[in-house]
Amino acid sequence: MTGTTIVTKRSATILIAAGLIAGLALAIALSAYQGARADGHATGTEGIVLSHTEVNFEPGASRSGEEVWIRGSGFTPGIEVELMVADFQGALYIISACRWDDEGNCDPARYRDGAGSVWPLIVNDDGAFATKWRLGRFTRQNVGAERLATMWAVEKTSGTFLASAPIALCNLTRNDDPEAEPVEVPNFCSA
Repeated sequence: MTGTTIVTKRSATILIAAGLIAGLALAIALSAYQGARADGHATGTEGIVLSHTEVNFEPGASRSGEEVWIRGSGFTPGIEVELMVADFQGALYIISACRWDDEGNCDPARYRDGAGSVWPLIVNDDGAFATKWRLGRFTRQNVGAERLATMWAVEKTSGTFLASAPIALCNLTRNDDPEAEPVEVPNFCSA
């Protein structure tokens, strides 16, 4: 007697369904990988890292000296990158821009008002950049707020999204006064 295999309708249906599910899973996995992009402005491997993801943030202060180092890698060499954080109303605040004087010139002395330390922010030949953001006037009334936010890196000329990183804006001095009643700390802040 020769070996024969009998496939029932039920087992055939199960095999087809399993094949379709495996194919769908493979298609989803491959579509999630962005790889190199044809526009020449993104490598698909861009990333930004912050020196610390929790920043001492005093809402309503006229100006803050707090600074965060931002480092990027995996970018296309030679492109200009803009770094942005949304204010508490959702408007994008460019943190890598220069602050201008009255004649329209980049004024490095105005860095204290909040800006990037490098302008323009051009990616080097190794696909990397480094700058720091001084919060400056981002803390003033009706602009910044204590919250968990996202920092975005975009290609300046096209506005193409390249990378993001979380940043927690936390009032770390809120409970420094032992006489005051303690204020609840948001769950995204450590102190």
